Amino acid sequence: MKFDFLSFVGKHSKITLALVLLVTVFFGYHAAHLQLDADYVTLMNESKTPSLYQGGEGPYVPPVQGSLIEDTTVPETMQLETDMLGNHLIADISAGTPEEEPPYTTTYLVLVESERLFEAETLTIISNTMEQLDATEYLGNKFSVLDFVTLEKKGTRLMSVPFASKDTWDEADAQMLRQRIEKDPIVKNYLVSDDLNGMLFSFDSMALTPEQERELSAMLDPLRDEGMAVHINGGAVITNLLIKYLSRDLSILLTLCFIAILIVYYLSFRAKRSVLLPFSMSVIGIIWTFGTMRLLGYSLTIVNIVTPCMVLNLGSSYAIHVIGEYYTDYAKGMNSIESTKKILRTIFFACLTTVIGFLSLLFSQTPALREFGIAVGIGVTYCAILASTYLPAQLSLVVPPKKAQIRTYKKGYLAQLVVVIDNLVKKKYVLFFLLWLVVIAGYGLTKDHISVNTNYMSYLPKKDTFAQSSRHFAQKMGGDTPYIITIEAPEGTEQFFLQSENLSQVYAFEQAIRAELPDVRQILSFASYVSFANEVYSGEAGIPSSRGLLNLINRMIILMSNQNDDNLGAILNPEGTKLTIFLQNYDSVDKDLMTISSSTRIEEGVKRLLPLLPNGTQVTLGGEPHKVIHFSSTLLSDQSKSTYASYILVFLVVLLAFKSLSLAFYALIPILTGVMANYVFMYFFNIPFDMITVSFAAVAVGAGIDDAIHFLIRYKNKLAEGKQSIEVMLSETIKETGRPIILTTLSIVAGMMMFLFASYTPVRYFGSLMSIALLNCMLATLVVMPSVITLTTRIKRRLAH
Repeated sequence: MKFDFLSFVGKHSKITLALVLLVTVFFGYHAAHLQLDADYVTLMNESKTPSLYQGGEGPYVPPVQGSLIEDTTVPETMQLETDMLGNHLIADISAGTPEEEPPYTTTYLVLVESERLFEAETLTIISNTMEQLDATEYLGNKFSVLDFVTLEKKGTRLMSVPFASKDTWDEADAQMLRQRIEKDPIVKNYLVSDDLNGMLFSFDSMALTPEQERELSAMLDPLRDEGMAVHINGGAVITNLLIKYLSRDLSILLTLCFIAILIVYYLSFRAKRSVLLPFSMSVIGIIWTFGTMRLLGYSLTIVNIVTPCMVLNLGSSYAIHVIGEYYTDYAKGMNSIESTKKILRTIFFACLTTVIGFLSLLFSQTPALREFGIAVGIGVTYCAILASTYLPAQLSLVVPPKKAQIRTYKKGYLAQLVVVIDNLVKKKYVLFFLLWLVVIAGYGLTKDHISVNTNYMSYLPKKDTFAQSSRHFAQKMGGDTPYIITIEAPEGTEQFFLQSENLSQVYAFEQAIRAELPDVRQILSFASYVSFANEVYSGEAGIPSSRGLLNLINRMIILMSNQNDDNLGAILNPEGTKLTIFLQNYDSVDKDLMTISSSTRIEEGVKRLLPLLPNGTQVTLGGEPHKVIHFSSTLLSDQSKSTYASYILVFLVVLLAFKSLSLAFYALIPILTGVMANYVFMYFFNIPFDMITVSFAAVAVGAGIDDAIHFLIRYKNKLAEGKQSIEVMLSETIKETGRPIILTTLSIVAGMMMFLFASYTPVRYFGSLMSIALLNCMLATLVVMPSVITLTTRIKRRLAH
């Protein structure tokens, strides 16, 4: 049936091209509406199994009846308001109806630094500027030390007082603010830098357009004009920055890939048609792919931004097969349709195995990787269809190749290189087999020593001003993504954490974290507040043993927590059954934002210290640092699953296609070599697995097997004839398939090498890994696989005698 279809294409070339044009217009319309999505956090899937642990060293023993502190719960609706007498905070139990808020989905952070931070003029400008930001429709829920409260002792009373009470400052107010911050250990490395030169302002933010972001930044110019350093951070800014780089990379990489592949085409065929026809085919294939992505509801993300380049690089190989076969067979009197029929089986299996490699990413738990696999798999299929229809239809309408062009293709530098390879295999097949064993040994020694990186900041160029600002932000404030520890009372015992002995154990746990984990810059928790309140009231830090004093402090802290931001409101629930501890953290080794290494150090330390908690408590670990650790484990699991799945599926396809177990095993040699050699390369050049590089193995298996299939199809045909020895058949197969195999690999590698011009380091890594893997697959196909076949054949002969 396929021959009838190709005959129809040959007879009705113009109709075929018209149909391709109509389909392209349809997909082009949808492709024009494809969106960029730079939200990195949504790429990280939630861990399916919650991280629950047991606190303490034994089972929970209920206390004696009557030992609980009574009447300490406070309604969640209780708010704190400033009265008109002394600006103290008082309780107001009236519950209000919450107003509907704008759709704030991210954060906008402003760090203001100045040596004159606590001068009246400076604070007045800062306060007015931040109020103007808060008044915009883009931002809401401003929170800073100026909106915070602290504790002071007035006679025998413990009072909660605001850090700031007005927008216009005098020197006395400014110095009072400084003194209160110096005495309050909670706000340092949380809202104010440890050196008291930096003040953090946090806003809930809508998703900002670049114009809105510039508008907000311009509103901060009065601060800059006064010589203050302003650092802007948060999800709203990061998203726009990533979109800028995604857009840049999409256009630059695609253009460079086109240029690189077209140069390879021209040098190989020396004809304009060999450049223009594959170029038009690739453009159509990318349009179809983009349109399909839009119809499937996909967006271009950090992970799949390389999709069009992958479609171009891999899909172009089918054009080389068709044009190469056409050049070879034209001298024999065959037209483009007849030559395409000869190569159609190779294209079919090459496409099938490549798609299998990408669809093996469906075994991953990460949605972004699954979308990437589906999108490229569909795009490659489109290119195979176009190479089998659009390309021969075009070739039937253009001027046939000249004799000089055919001679260049048959006897050029690639043909000479193939002869050299053939001679080397004949003489050094044992050496090549030994080198293959060395690669296997290298893989075994390095496969478990490849690091993982899920830090989105690594996607930015090192010289990027925002990246540098973020590192400074981390060093100044200790990061903005807390590690969260939730502790629940055993059996839901009410008022459990309002008992001195239990809260003292939690406080000891926190103090041990401070002492042993340098990555933790600040701890925000109920126990820390109680300790601070106790120090203010009695002069001694720690949890008071007096029931009356603890009762007083508990009431005050619960009221304060209800007044302030989400973190403070969550540190203790009204029933006293659940505590939440927030650990402000950064990488103390690299002096950078949170990394997998720093998160792992924190999590291991927290687990080690869990016995310090009260017996029977349930501990849940969370927050982005915890999520990053488990996401890195997920990436490694995804990498293993997708790679093994691609090996198995490709093996089964080859087995069914050739109906030969030995040929199926031979087909695995090139892809095993390509993937295993890359592990050695990653180890020595310290290249980590990340959201992009984690897919290289499955992709390399699907793309690298094409060379082996092309080789083995021709080799199997010679075996069926059975007129020559194995050595002669291998030699002829190398000479016949070597040129198109080298040409297709070089064209793909030329495109992949253009990834080195990407803005993101992981994309550059991916291009390097794919280039090296495909080169190794090509060499293994032409050198290692024939050497193994030769050695196996000679061993069989000796055993037979």
